[in-house]
Amino acid sequence: MKNIFIILFIGLTIISCNKRKVKVPVVAMNGEEEVTNNSALWFFYDDNGKLDLNEHNRISSTNWFFNVDKRLALKEVMPEIIRLFIKHHEKSPHNTKPMKNYFTYVNSLNDHLSFYQFDSIKYVLIPNKKRPSFIKDTLVVEIKNRNFKIQNNTDSLNVVQPIFYGDMNFQEYLSAKAQLKKRFIKKTISKKEYIIID
Repeated sequence: MKNIFIILFIGLTIISCNKRKVKVPVVAMNGEEEVTNNSALWFFYDDNGKLDLNEHNRISSTNWFFNVDKRLALKEVMPEIIRLFIKHHEKSPHNTKPMKNYFTYVNSLNDHLSFYQFDSIKYVLIPNKKRPSFIKDTLVVEIKNRNFKIQNNTDSLNVVQPIFYGDMNFQEYLSAKAQLKKRFIKKTISKKEYIIID
């Protein structure tokens, strides 16, 4: 499955082996541009605006590319992303060394297909009414669409805790992550991400 990607810079789409298209996010964020030994998972946006997942080409002993259509909502794709992430890290005689997981996107800074590794992130899906209480020294940032709502805003807080709304699409999600990195460059962004699913 190496080098199966064709970039169409007009539409910024990725074409899978069966010629179906995924419109990947376009984000001003540098990432990896060369990852060998990989196989692909396809998160298609169907005619009804719902997720259509094709995971048949994945090989457990390779790095996985998660090709997620930018129009899909987080509440639809994240349960599947979490399931596949766990499956990839299960012990298997075929896995001789840990393989990594990447989201694909187009880096608008150079128009290159890029890869965002997300193995260090722990995703937590929560209903809106059951938000966790955070310790006082955490800067909580709620992100809905392109809007940031900051709680406990003070320069003395060094840890940023992001909370994303599940109705955000995947384009908005990756764009928000790039904005978080720029906006809080001198702070530590938590590796745990909460996603409100209702």
